[in-house]
Amino acid sequence: MNSVGDFYELMNLWKSLFSSFPLTAVFVNVERHWDMRIYIVKNIDDLDDSLITTCACFFPEWRKQQMMAYKFHRGRIQNAVAYLLLVKALKDEGVFDELPEFFYNEDKKPFLKNYTGWFFNVSHCKSAVCCVLSNNPVGIDIEEIREYKDSLANYVCNEAELQQLSVSETKADDFYKLWTQKEAVFKLIGTGITHEIKNILNTDNAIVT
Repeated sequence: MNSVGDFYELMNLWKSLFSSFPLTAVFVNVERHWDMRIYIVKNIDDLDDSLITTCACFFPEWRKQQMMAYKFHRGRIQNAVAYLLLVKALKDEGVFDELPEFFYNEDKKPFLKNYTGWFFNVSHCKSAVCCVLSNNPVGIDIEEIREYKDSLANYVCNEAELQQLSVSETKADDFYKLWTQKEAVFKLIGTGITHEIKNILNTDNAIVT
């Protein structure tokens, strides 16, 4: 299925899906930053296999295959929700006319094949999925805040950032803010994390929020 009619069925799914959960279970947030529209779905572990089954009826065959290629439930849910968020973002921008198709660069960063001039990026962690849509190249990252570790900070951060962390009273929060900013820049560039991670926020690519 890959028509406008199929899409509106997908949007009906979107509305019914999240209305079926208590507000404390699945949280959907939409934010607008400059020319970006950002969507976040939290508590995805509360979504069951009925979402996967329903999405399989509406997704393009290539996306269905991607979703079902994940061995475990969580991976399939993350894949399904990410695509739903992208579809909703295109509709909210008023540009939707068909389900999105992707192509990939040599580093496997996805781009929109059938929406010229629009860029997107998605990310997920254990409990949440996020998507950003923009008229300009963009990257996004989301992480669970875990225990702060000096060894990881020394790998990721430059001297100035380590100095800031050394006097922080919320080291874990501040470190993972830096980490997500850095990874989002790498995802914008489309190269994956490289040895430049320490100073990536000092480059012309690093416009972060």
